[in-house]
Amino acid sequence: MKVLAFHPATGERKLIGVIHRTEFLPGGAPPPPASPRHGLASPGSSVNGVNSHRSPPPPPPQMQSPPMGGRDLDPSTFVAYWPQRKLQDAIYGCVIACTVLTRHVGEAADDAARAAGYKPGHPLAPIVWEITNEHVAIKQVEWKRVHDMRGRLLEDPIKEIAAMQLIGNQHPNVLGSMEVLQDHDNLYSVMPFCRGGDLFGVVLDVSEQRQLNESEKGAGGMSEPVARYWFRQILFGLHYLQSKGVCHRDLSLENILVDVNHCLVIDMGMCLRVPYHCPGDPSGRAVDVEHGTERRLMVPMGTCGKKNYMSPEIYANRDNFDGFAVDLWAAGVILYIMVTGFPPYDMPTREDERFALICNGDLMRQLESWQIYLSEEVGDLLQWMLSPNPKDRPTLAHVMSHEWVMNGEVHPPNLQH
Repeated sequence: MKVLAFHPATGERKLIGVIHRTEFLPGGAPPPPASPRHGLASPGSSVNGVNSHRSPPPPPPQMQSPPMGGRDLDPSTFVAYWPQRKLQDAIYGCVIACTVLTRHVGEAADDAARAAGYKPGHPLAPIVWEITNEHVAIKQVEWKRVHDMRGRLLEDPIKEIAAMQLIGNQHPNVLGSMEVLQDHDNLYSVMPFCRGGDLFGVVLDVSEQRQLNESEKGAGGMSEPVARYWFRQILFGLHYLQSKGVCHRDLSLENILVDVNHCLVIDMGMCLRVPYHCPGDPSGRAVDVEHGTERRLMVPMGTCGKKNYMSPEIYANRDNFDGFAVDLWAAGVILYIMVTGFPPYDMPTREDERFALICNGDLMRQLESWQIYLSEEVGDLLQWMLSPNPKDRPTLAHVMSHEWVMNGEVHPPNLQH
C-alpha cells in the first residue's frame, strides 16, 4: 500500500509502499478474534494496509492474532516497514531489509489532515509515517509455496515462526520474532536486523588472513581468545533455547548472524520442542519443559542439517536421540572450525578417516600432524564434545563451566590482529 512518508532530516514528503497492520489505517480496523491455543502471538492481521476481500489460505489455528486493543490505539505503537532490498532467497520466499517507520506528529500530518478535509488530530485523518534510522529484516513466506511444499521438506516455515514466537525477542544471542503479519499472498516475520553477515564469513576472513601471514601467525583459524569470545555467546544462546525446551537441530556457523560484536543463533526451521516426563502422572504422557522434570529421547526423524555439522546419531537415523546432545555436538564442530579454519570431517561416519581419528581420541594428534597447535584445554573440550556416543558428551552446564570457557582470556574480534 502507498502511504505518505516524511523524512525528518530533509523535510521531504513522498509516497512509498510499506507493510503494516490494517489497524493502522485511518480510524483503525477491528481486530480479529484471539486464539486461546498455545498462547502464541501470531500473524492473523492483514498487512500492506489492505483487508483482502478474498479469504487467505487458512493458517493453522494457533496462527490467529491477539486483539490489538480496539480502535483507540496508542500512537506510539504505530510502526510500519518500508522494504529496501532483498538480502537472500529462502526455500519458501526471501528475506528483505526494511526501514522502520513510526507515526509522524507534526506539520506534515496536519497538512495531510486538512487536505483530506479533517482537522489535525482527527482519528479519520490520513496517517503520515516518519522515516527512522532503524532497520529490521523481514522473512517473507509465500503462502502458495507453503501449501505446495509443506510436508515434503524437513524445514517447516509455520513451525519456524511458531518457534520464534515462543522464543521471543528478549535474548541478545537468539534471533526471535518481533512481530508476525500476513496478507493473502504472504506471511511476514519481522526480526532484528544484523549488519555483519554470518559467523562463517568471519571465520573465513580470519582463515584467509592467517594463510597470507602463515610464516608469522602459523596455520589455523581464530586465535583462542577471539574464538572464546564468540563461543561463549553461542553457549548463552543455546542455554536460552534449552530453557525454552527447544533443540535447534541445524546449528552451524552459517546459522549464526553477527551484529557488530555480538552474534545470534538463527534459522529455527528444523527445531523441535523437546518432550519431558510429567512427574506424578501414571499415564506417562509427555509435557513441555515448564511442566516436566526429565527430558525424553525423540524417535528418529530423518537426517537433517549440514553433514559436516551433523552428529553421528542423526546421520545414522536409527536410534532415539537427545535433542540437546545433538546441538552440543554441532557446537563442538563450530568451535573446531573457529580454531582450525576447516571442518573436522566431511561425513560423521567411520568411513570418513578424519571422523574415525576423532572417534579414536586422536583429535589433537591429527591437528599437530598438520602443524596446527592448540592449547591442551581447548583440545580436551573438543575431544569431549565430539564424543560419538551422545551419553559420553558433556551437557551444556559441563561446557559452560569448562576451564577453557571459564578461565581463558577473551578478545573481541576487532582485537584479533
